[in-house]
Amino acid sequence: MPKKGKKGKGKGKKGDGKKGKKGSKKNESVAKIAAANSKVWEARLEIAETSKQEYREHANQLVKENDQLQDMIRITEKDTIECFTLLQKKDEEKKNENERLKQSIRELKKEHRKEKENIVEDFSTQINELEEKVSEKTREVELMQSELKVVKEFRRKRGQMQKELDDIKEAMYNANRDHKGTLTRMEQKFFEEKMRLQQEANQKIAELAERAHTEAISNLDETTKSVYKENVRLSEALSYHMKEGEVLKKLRDKLQEENERLKGDKELNDMMVQEKIVQVKQQKEQLRQLTEKIQTLEKSLSHMSREFNTEKKTIVMQARTENEAAKIELAKLQRVIDLKTREMNKVKRLAKNILDQRTELERFFLESLEQVRNEINANQAQYRVDAQAAYQQKMLKAFAGKGDFPKIRTFNKSDISTNSVYKDLEAAEKMYDISGKVDISDLTWEQKERVIRYLFARMNGGAKVTKMNSAPPLPAIENKVQRLSISHDPSPPDEPDSTFLTQAKMDDPENLPDPSLQAKSNTWVAETAQVS
Repeated sequence: MPKKGKKGKGKGKKGDGKKGKKGSKKNESVAKIAAANSKVWEARLEIAETSKQEYREHANQLVKENDQLQDMIRITEKDTIECFTLLQKKDEEKKNENERLKQSIRELKKEHRKEKENIVEDFSTQINELEEKVSEKTREVELMQSELKVVKEFRRKRGQMQKELDDIKEAMYNANRDHKGTLTRMEQKFFEEKMRLQQEANQKIAELAERAHTEAISNLDETTKSVYKENVRLSEALSYHMKEGEVLKKLRDKLQEENERLKGDKELNDMMVQEKIVQVKQQKEQLRQLTEKIQTLEKSLSHMSREFNTEKKTIVMQARTENEAAKIELAKLQRVIDLKTREMNKVKRLAKNILDQRTELERFFLESLEQVRNEINANQAQYRVDAQAAYQQKMLKAFAGKGDFPKIRTFNKSDISTNSVYKDLEAAEKMYDISGKVDISDLTWEQKERVIRYLFARMNGGAKVTKMNSAPPLPAIENKVQRLSISHDPSPPDEPDSTFLTQAKMDDPENLPDPSLQAKSNTWVAETAQVS
């Protein structure tokens, strides 16, 4: 038994020796891994320090270039504003001078037009009066001549007209006689036709009655039909003869009216003959008086026409001289306007040159901004890689028992996660406390981009940029890499960048920059002094 116990003790000692060897080997492997990791992190630290130094040098160089650009911008803005103010003053003076000259031209034209209208109106009234008088006299003469012709024609055709009148009287008498004869004949004929039709109707009625009496016994239905048909035929014949009698009555009435009208025309012709005889006597006397008036008027008209021609010549000469003087004055004013337009074109070309120079400067700023965006994208990717590597290193150390387990962290975009690497990236966008002077090398690339955009907005005189709120410092990771940054979500390619004035649409006049904004551009340095 004791031997067995000793053997058990011996075996236990051997087992403890084996376990010690295994623990020492494990510690050696962990030490080797830690040494390797320390070398790796030292190398990474050296790389980070060198990159930090490079970025500082690059940032200092950018600060110097920014200062130079600010000086250049200040000088160019000052020169531009002075040039624009001078050009605006000259433009206003030229506009005022041009308006004054145009007003004087308008006044001269108006006065000339009024004088011309007055002269034309006076002479047109005189001409119209004379023409009215002449036309009135000519109308009177023509009326007299026409009446004289009528009288002569009446004298010449008096016998013929008397003969025609007698023929008309005889024709009217014959027509009345014939009309009365035809009327009596038609009445006699109508009466005879009426009696004949009545006799025929009575005879037919008697025959039909007798036939109806004889045939009623043999066939009553057929008799009724035949009687009805015969009755219809007789009624139609009677209505036809009645209509014919009405037509004959209307014809008789019409002929009587025509007879009465012809009698009235005959009496009217007799009265007209008597009136014409009286008028011929009166017209002879008027013709004698009018011939005397015509002779006097012809003499006065010839005298007035001579005066009118002489006065017309003088007015035409005066109007020609005034028109020539007005043309000379208009030519002078046109030359002045041409000179003013040339000066305005020079001013426009100068303004376009200034705008082109500003466009070149803004293009340089855009290239700088694009470079900053590229740096943001690169640093963002590098920061995510470094943060994930640091998190994995902490997990390895905690697994090896050399430290505590870190908080759970996610490296994918998620709205549910409370400890995501993208939260650190979003924090890099916020500005720190900028109450004092800030070195631009201490800012992240996102903050630099924000400062550049703020600077451009103030340069272009746009809407006021909201003040940059201070935010707590960025959450640090191991070795405090200065390169970590985030980038703004790049603007969609479909939307054009409107950072500068020259990127606005120049086709639409509403998109053109306001000249009053140019005066504000010299204040951007003072307002951004805290940031830069």
